[in-house]
Amino acid sequence: MSEQSAPVEKAVLEVTEVKKAYGPTLALTGVDMNLYPGQVHALMGENGAGKSTLVRILVGATRPSGGAFRLNGERVSFHSVSDAIKAGIVPIYQHLTLFNELSVLENLYSFDTATAGLLPPYLGSAAAETAKASLARVGLSVSLEQKVSTLKLGERQLLEIARGLQRNCTVLLLDEPTAALNAHEADRLLEVIRGLAAEGVAILYISHKSDEIRKVADVVTVLRDGRSVICGAPLKDTSVDELVNAMLGHAFAVVDKQMPVPGEIVLEAKQMVLVPGGAPVSFAVAAGEVLGVIGLVGSGAEEIGQALAGARDILSGSIAIDGQLAHPYSRRDAVRMGVGYVPPDRHEDGLFELHSALSNASASILKTVSKFFFLQPKKEKASFSRRFQALALNPNEPDREIQHFSGGNQQKVLVARNLAIAGLRILVLTEPTRGVDVGARDKIHDAIVEATHAGQAVVLITTDLEELTSLAHRTLIVRNGQIVRELPQFSSPDDVALAMLEQE
Repeated sequence: MSEQSAPVEKAVLEVTEVKKAYGPTLALTGVDMNLYPGQVHALMGENGAGKSTLVRILVGATRPSGGAFRLNGERVSFHSVSDAIKAGIVPIYQHLTLFNELSVLENLYSFDTATAGLLPPYLGSAAAETAKASLARVGLSVSLEQKVSTLKLGERQLLEIARGLQRNCTVLLLDEPTAALNAHEADRLLEVIRGLAAEGVAILYISHKSDEIRKVADVVTVLRDGRSVICGAPLKDTSVDELVNAMLGHAFAVVDKQMPVPGEIVLEAKQMVLVPGGAPVSFAVAAGEVLGVIGLVGSGAEEIGQALAGARDILSGSIAIDGQLAHPYSRRDAVRMGVGYVPPDRHEDGLFELHSALSNASASILKTVSKFFFLQPKKEKASFSRRFQALALNPNEPDREIQHFSGGNQQKVLVARNLAIAGLRILVLTEPTRGVDVGARDKIHDAIVEATHAGQAVVLITTDLEELTSLAHRTLIVRNGQIVRELPQFSSPDDVALAMLEQE
């Protein structure tokens, strides 16, 4: 926690009774919050509680329906994100906003490009040195000339943060900034945040991770049903039970998951090579088994998941499902063979953002809910009514556009889509609960357990050590594209972390 736990100056940003309605749906019903210079202010709440809506209002991306906010004592109302950035309010979204076909250097200066005049702002040695310093602050070691599309997801998240830090901001808004980071990178980022607070920056830190919030934040505000139910309470005086009760409206009981005994082999990968010169990878997954796969950012763990799901080609070797060789193997082939896939980046690889939640979910079963090539809306809705209810989709409005749901509820829709695949045999899940609150996380875990009891195999690729060790029957440690170790069921988070960091 940063040293300053009580503000000694006037609030730099004051939020008073802010409301937001989308038609008859109230996303925010009254939020109060003050941000002070030199203070890290945590914002918590279930997915759908209104956190993302509040941030969009603060940065001018969405207009409020009521209430007010003041910057340095003066009432302000931004008409665009660029207006907010010019005023010193810099957002770092959970959904990355980088330009994938531009270089790292060009992305770092992309905020300034529109107003730079004839010469791009990133030209010259001074700009390059500033860029290198920004990358160093977040521990990112990549070439300035490297195209962003070639970076791993974790590296892109670090770049996004570095770009925000490069601004002369007075208020920094961070939405789940460590979601794609490993433990070492997350700790480094928390150090950066504490340093910024010591320099006088006001920081709003949105996260579901109570342990990291307690490491970095001074005070906390909790939203529930669009209203602030805890407002700027000192974290040192607020227990975990109080936070969970405020978020959910009731106490949350952790129940051990009863995992089934694995059965017959469902999927087998033999001598699978993913990159030129890469080591061959071999393993098998059984019915009712959760196979954990984990590695540091860039280890190749995510690429293994992509290959199993038909989302990337393999150079040699084979994949067999129920004894049937999968070759050639595309994502369409994988679905036909009963392989579901939740990708690490739902926005880039998973969602159809201008379509409804129901349309996104039913994309995997269009033939089942159609007749003579015409969609049958009643059948489509009936196919997901129980799944949405079981996953606690909030709000349970399947016809609402997916972009108007919180990140955690978008993730629930992706999980529902894959659970509905006809003849589902294997679920490949990459970071399935990234950016998901405690209640929603448990619902998704329940869905995973239910799938194993139905005889489906699960490949769980996650950097969440508690999630991994509570669900996996065994865990594969990946380093440099190869499996270097296998850990048994009931290995502790510390065991897994040490195995990831072991030298060869």
